[in-house]
Amino acid sequence: MSRRALRPRKDICQLCDFARARQPFSQPPIRTSKCASTSRLFSSSTRYAYPQKSQKVTNASTVAGKGPLPQVPAERPRSETRQRTQGDLESVFQEVKAMCDGLLSRNGIPSEQETVQTLTQCQALADLVMHESSLPALEGKDRASSALLSLDDPATAKTPFSNSRQSQRRMQDELSKCAYDIMIHPLIFITPGTLDVYVKIQSILKKPQTLPEIFHLYANKPLPEEGSSPIRYLEQNSNKAANAIPKNVADRALQTAIDAKQLVIAMDIVEFSYSTTAFRRAKLVKKALLPATGIAVAPLAAYTLASQLALLQTTMETGMATNVAFAGMLAYVGFTATIGVVAVTTANDQMDRVTWAPGLPLRERWIREEERAAIDKIAGAWGFKEVWRRGEEEGEEWDALREWMGLKGMLLDRSELMEGME
Repeated sequence: MSRRALRPRKDICQLCDFARARQPFSQPPIRTSKCASTSRLFSSSTRYAYPQKSQKVTNASTVAGKGPLPQVPAERPRSETRQRTQGDLESVFQEVKAMCDGLLSRNGIPSEQETVQTLTQCQALADLVMHESSLPALEGKDRASSALLSLDDPATAKTPFSNSRQSQRRMQDELSKCAYDIMIHPLIFITPGTLDVYVKIQSILKKPQTLPEIFHLYANKPLPEEGSSPIRYLEQNSNKAANAIPKNVADRALQTAIDAKQLVIAMDIVEFSYSTTAFRRAKLVKKALLPATGIAVAPLAAYTLASQLALLQTTMETGMATNVAFAGMLAYVGFTATIGVVAVTTANDQMDRVTWAPGLPLRERWIREEERAAIDKIAGAWGFKEVWRRGEEEGEEWDALREWMGLKGMLLDRSELMEGME
């Protein structure tokens, strides 16, 4: 056997050192990179490899004579932290539940501030519960590896994630029920503030099933009379503008039903919010009262201005000049206002799939625009997302949705307004 084969194998860095030693001293030294210098410190012959490694481990275990560094386990702290977090969440849930029970067990009429405060605590707990329920989804890789490692051990085959999942689902159901019990309690009057917080709670928990009922109670629930003994209840007028569901609350509730894929719930939310007489009256008060007041005052203002302008001219009588100026001002204001009303009521750029049926009055189109937009949103969520596939939807739900739109004076996918069908 050749002696070359018995020689120990040299590293590349040793060959570099040998090449540098053969160069003349007058030549400047070759700069080596940081990686090369670092790797050279750890290169050695075979017979010195193991002693240096043991020395390296010994030196790494002590730092400046302060003793060995603590060893940090990988999996145990995470499970302990998980169990501790679940226990803290359970204790907080019990406190919030006790607060809700205390509010419901009172003999007197709770104030709006107390009710909103209790529902706010429920909302904060709902945020925490949903955040904790989403954490295991982020640890799917660790969960999969742990499941593979625990296949051989039946004692560790069951992970604590299943128990925590069930506990979190139970908390979600009970928390939703606690908020629902507060809203239907006879002594608690539903105000816009409490309704807003309640819809936020159910939106966070993704449970829109009770929202149509609460919307109905908002306008029809009897009002408990303060200071009465025994407590008397006053009937409400559900058609008052004050009993209209706020638009932002209705939008959030509708989006919750759409996210939960509950078509019937979404349709009921539209019926008890956008389609009510109170909602239309509230829109008239908020958006049409000021323009209508301006139109009513316009003749008086025009006559006053015309009488003053008649005094500045000398070509005709003052009375005739006043009448001419007054007629001209009224004609200008009337024509301009008519064109503006027609432009506002016939605008259709915001429409996607749902449009008005021919022959529907313009005033009704304007007053029911929010209702049409909500139904258009439902149709866009349940139909095909691709524009070129619109009109191909089938099924009982889609047929019921199309019939429901027809009863409201709306058309779905009007052919003359579709792309390419002009």
